[in-house]
Amino acid sequence: MKLECDVIRDLLPLYAEKLASPASSALVEQHLAACPACRAELERMEKPVPVQPEPQPDAPLKNIRSSLNRRRLRTMLCSFAAALALAAVCGFGWYGYTACDRVSFFDARLQAYYRQAENGANGWVLETRAEDVYLKPTYADGHYEVIRYRIPWVHDALDKLLQKDTDLLRCTGWMRTDHSAVVDAADMTVAFNGQDGTWYALGSEPVAWDEVEWPE
Repeated sequence: MKLECDVIRDLLPLYAEKLASPASSALVEQHLAACPACRAELERMEKPVPVQPEPQPDAPLKNIRSSLNRRRLRTMLCSFAAALALAAVCGFGWYGYTACDRVSFFDARLQAYYRQAENGANGWVLETRAEDVYLKPTYADGHYEVIRYRIPWVHDALDKLLQKDTDLLRCTGWMRTDHSAVVDAADMTVAFNGQDGTWYALGSEPVAWDEVEWPE
């Protein structure tokens, strides 16, 4: 039996690859029907042989390079996110510091006060009594805009930090009675006549102008 198994096992590789002759194949099959050991050997031959990848000499270098690339990518993403956040904060700060709107003349609640200077000369001081409203000097002496910042708390905080808006006033300086002041509001441009202490509109007058009660 041992001799017969040795002969059959010599034929098994050809049989497994379908290369044996019909007579040899019939002899192998006849033996396999009665021999569990040879059947097991055939099954072992027919199992696929796993292919082991050849070791790569530069595999450690590839792993190091891949790790560095991932770390560099994370650093770039973090830097981009930080730059984006900083740009957003700066943009919001700039908007809050500069964005403003003109206030309507009556919403500004402008008041005119008759005052006497230290030298005894008579004159006027104009003041806004509305909250967060400023008189901003423009291109000419005695010419002002009445404005309110859209985000007052941002502007006030940055103003204290930067100390830039030294030209924003809650009231004008003292002016002589022979001078006038011009105020640009959202709805009209109004002048204050220092000689008689009256307000009057420049350009077109609003509707029912005579019925308007001027601030005292």
